[in-house]
Amino acid sequence: MTDPRLHQIETWLYAYPAWQRRLKSLRTQLDDYPRVRCAFRPAPSFVKGEISDPTYDAVEKRMVIEEQQIRPLEFRIRLLENALSVLTGEEMAFVKLKYFEQKNNTIAWEQLFLSRRSFFRQRVAILDRLFEALGGEFALIWEEGDSHTRTASR
Repeated sequence: MTDPRLHQIETWLYAYPAWQRRLKSLRTQLDDYPRVRCAFRPAPSFVKGEISDPTYDAVEKRMVIEEQQIRPLEFRIRLLENALSVLTGEEMAFVKLKYFEQKNNTIAWEQLFLSRRSFFRQRVAILDRLFEALGGEFALIWEEGDSHTRTASR
């Protein structure tokens, strides 16, 4: 497997459970953040210096979290979930064991009743199917592949 895009898909699969937990955590924090529910008070434009309004700061923080953290996570999760929907039940079992539960290869192929050789063949076949489901060679996500790969490893 020399194609960096297949490596990127594999990196996304490993990161998927963490992305879901992180998204849920961020959403919970924003929903329960008490100052964000306050009414926004506009500041007069003629004041000299900076205005330190806790409500404004909370709204700004919420916007930054939504734009820089939540939306990219939601985007990648939706892309991956859409691609995963093309897999068969056996292939999903493979993905769950290998990537989501991060089982050792030996344990995974024993639980799936596969030989070592067929395990690795199936891995490549699944990654190829996911590659095609994500848009194939002409998908726009490959142009930004490096930035998504870096954020996936965080």
